[in-house]
Amino acid sequence: MFLVPAPLFFGQTPPSAILSGVLPRSVTPPSLTPPPAANSSPALLSPAPIVSTPQTPAQPVPVAQAPPAAPPPTQKSPAASPTEDELFEQVFNRPRVPKGIQRLPISFFINGEEQGQLLVLLTPGGTPAVRLQADPFLKKTATLIRPDLQAKLQSAIDSDGNLSLEVLRENALEAIFDERRLELQIQVSPAQRATNLVGGQLGKLPPEAQNALPPSPVSGYLNLRGGQEVIWSGTGTQLGRQPLRLDLEGALNIKNWVLEGSANFVENGQTEWQRGDLRLVHDDPKRAIRYLVGDLAIPITGYQTSRPMVGITVARNFALQPYRVTRPISEFQFLLEQPSKVEVYSNGQLVQTLQLPAGPQDIRNLPLVTGFNSVQLIITDPVGRVQRLDFSTSVADSLLAPGVQQFAYSLGFPTTIEKGVYDYDWKDPILTFSHRWGGTPTLTLGGYFQGSFQQQVAGIEGVWATPLGNFGWDVAASHANLAGADAAMRLRYDYTQFGAANPLQRRLGLALEYRGPQFTTLSTLEPHNDTSWDLSGYYSQNLFWGINGRLNLRYQVGRGTADAYQVGLGLSKSFGNGLGVGLTLSQTLDMTGQSETRAFLNLSWILPKQRQSFQASTDIRSTQPPVSNLTWNYNSPQTIQGINASVKLAADGETFGITGDLAYTGYRAKLDLFQGALFDQNQNGKNTYATRLTFGTAIAFAGGRFGWSRPITGSFALVARKAALKGRRIGITPGSGSYIARADALGPAVVPDLQPYRVSTVQLDAPELPLGYDLGQDRHHLLPTYKSGTLIVVGTEATVFVRGTLLNPDGQPVSLQAGEVRSISDPAWQPARLFTNRVGRFALSGLTPGRYELKLYENPKAVIFFEIPPKTTGVVDLGILRSPVPLR
Repeated sequence: MFLVPAPLFFGQTPPSAILSGVLPRSVTPPSLTPPPAANSSPALLSPAPIVSTPQTPAQPVPVAQAPPAAPPPTQKSPAASPTEDELFEQVFNRPRVPKGIQRLPISFFINGEEQGQLLVLLTPGGTPAVRLQADPFLKKTATLIRPDLQAKLQSAIDSDGNLSLEVLRENALEAIFDERRLELQIQVSPAQRATNLVGGQLGKLPPEAQNALPPSPVSGYLNLRGGQEVIWSGTGTQLGRQPLRLDLEGALNIKNWVLEGSANFVENGQTEWQRGDLRLVHDDPKRAIRYLVGDLAIPITGYQTSRPMVGITVARNFALQPYRVTRPISEFQFLLEQPSKVEVYSNGQLVQTLQLPAGPQDIRNLPLVTGFNSVQLIITDPVGRVQRLDFSTSVADSLLAPGVQQFAYSLGFPTTIEKGVYDYDWKDPILTFSHRWGGTPTLTLGGYFQGSFQQQVAGIEGVWATPLGNFGWDVAASHANLAGADAAMRLRYDYTQFGAANPLQRRLGLALEYRGPQFTTLSTLEPHNDTSWDLSGYYSQNLFWGINGRLNLRYQVGRGTADAYQVGLGLSKSFGNGLGVGLTLSQTLDMTGQSETRAFLNLSWILPKQRQSFQASTDIRSTQPPVSNLTWNYNSPQTIQGINASVKLAADGETFGITGDLAYTGYRAKLDLFQGALFDQNQNGKNTYATRLTFGTAIAFAGGRFGWSRPITGSFALVARKAALKGRRIGITPGSGSYIARADALGPAVVPDLQPYRVSTVQLDAPELPLGYDLGQDRHHLLPTYKSGTLIVVGTEATVFVRGTLLNPDGQPVSLQAGEVRSISDPAWQPARLFTNRVGRFALSGLTPGRYELKLYENPKAVIFFEIPPKTTGVVDLGILRSPVPLR
């Protein structure tokens, strides 16, 4: 069977005929004249008139005999000469041109790449009447064409959910429907394509977060830190063992409601504990809002002041969304006519090399520094032509992205703490709030208020980044019942530019502050503003021979006192071998009229390969004896179970001191041993010797399991073992010469320093695990919340490693066969795949005592049973197993 050639249909073949009209070449349709001879002219390919009457059926004409002459036109009956459409209908028993709508599945391509299949609807009238299924088409174009063009196509869908070919062409899309191949070709020009976003994923959770382990519903920890000092000799009245000091800090997390608190103990002859702050914390990570109730240290800005209070705080905390970008991102847009290589330079440094497709491009999230940045793109097309694009942008640290809001609202009552006793002033509530809003990529505005019944302060602040520098302002007004009303303001200006446009790396900063005589904050009821105006500034740049210079100036206008000033000059240079030197010269005059001249010289030498560093300094002042210091530091290559050491020598003309420090960080504790000696060079007093030992440890629990750990600094993970692995050591995340935690004879492992709301990865390692034991999944992703604990239970009950030889009934090996082992004793045991080698040997780990069946894939009847006795561990040799049926 094959498709009928187009000439048989007397014109262009309709798609319907291509799909269903099939006819053997050797079959002559009834009522048709035989085909012309091979040497007939092309004109004879058109159909000849059919000669037939009702009385005489048409007969084939011999090839050698000429056909009878056609009757004169005047004698021809219209019924005796069917049209082409009638002839097609006689042959195929259907109309040549369909009278209804045809639905055909076709393939469609966009810019030469196949996108799948969709249905087209064909109606009489040719190509302009072609309609296509809109939904699958627009799903593919959603990410390929511009959003505005996609919206136009979306609005042009008819009531039946279709798009016409003319609609595509009206929207400047080149659309060609090939009737013979049943293909739709769409060409999208570079200018019509959707913008290719490079670096746009910044701010989203990494893919590992999808399968990350959540925190345990109930978890908590208790840190214990303490210190004991012994003064062996000295001039003080108290010698010998000093009072023991202990600090407790803990948190209880129940479904992300965290109760946290602290307490401390100082030995004074009585067993007396004093409590610290106690608060309840709840986070809403989706909105980056933190709620606090209890003892507060409120967040402040501007002229607000922080003081101990008890109350409630609602604050936008971006630490709850650490992957979110809150400051304005860099956006550099351009159009590529062809696929090209793009090299991205930021401030003269190559930061990215990209291979980008044709179309609009948007490069974002480049590593920019605070200040004025220059960005350069070097574009190389496929034939080697090079184009250069230059951009510039200004960045300020405190800018917020457009539409991003940051706020903190607190209502509390002042707290007075005396000897560990908290006293709350319930009659004097204090309201504190601040709100900042990102207006544009270069402008952020904010306002704040803080007030009680006695006094209030309110202000507005903002930051504006421009090519000429970054400007900041803070203007506030205050009112106090005792002092009245007054105002204050701060103005800031910073200019920093990097790259080729600023080879000397010049930086300039200016600040101006004014405080009225009666301006007050909530930290004082009565104003004490000795300074009316405070002007400061700095300027730095590279000088010569790699030396960097910095000039600092400050001038204060006194109110009822003398003016004060300070002038400082700093010079520094870094050498390639880790050596650095710095010199600072300054002249100061304070408001009492006392002046001081100072010179500070500092020398540092860092040896990263030896993990050592040296630092020497001399501080010479006109009002005090000179002070010199020499310090040596050593950092162990092992972050955990390593010892860090330091030795410091100090002399001030009257005394000479030497101190040494040893710090050890273990899996379950941190220890620090300090030894100091102070020698009186004038021999007017006794020398002083002191020893101090400080320590820190913690107890943590999660999911009903407890662990012993070094102090926990954030969230934590507790890695416990199943019964089969009891007593087996398991290391957690090897690196830096050791593990960060270890499960051993002292209990589960605790990873004590996970960052909340950031994905962390825990890697398990058990190099001493006996053959046959199964560790299970050895890599876990975690997504902790605030002061949360995540329980990880590792290992399985597997203790057996089996091996054996599989033979045919005739004793020949079952070579290179695959099969599956299933547990008959434990239906929950996951089946394991098995392979034989050329001599029929096989091995399999992760089994437990019980009965098993081995099935080979080649023949379902090839089933072999074996059993592992109870309490069996280690390697089990099954010997020779015979297949019940022959296998190759």
